[in-house]
Amino acid sequence: MDIKKLGKRIKLARIEQDLTQTQLARKIGAKQKSISHYETGASLPSLETLVKIANALKKPAGYFLDE
Repeated sequence: MDIKKLGKRIKLARIEQDLTQTQLARKIGAKQKSISHYETGASLPSLETLVKIANALKKPAGYFLDE
């Protein structure tokens, strides 16, 4: 899995939903800094967190994992 590609997809889906990093973080019970790290590829979200992100952004979890 390409961590940078995953981050870009999270960011694009967040922007499509017109959410800030802070708003997304609140929706999933995380910190804004965590969202930033996921989007830049500095860290990888756990599977549980990725499912929360997918639900908050109205995307199937597989959308973020497809190569």
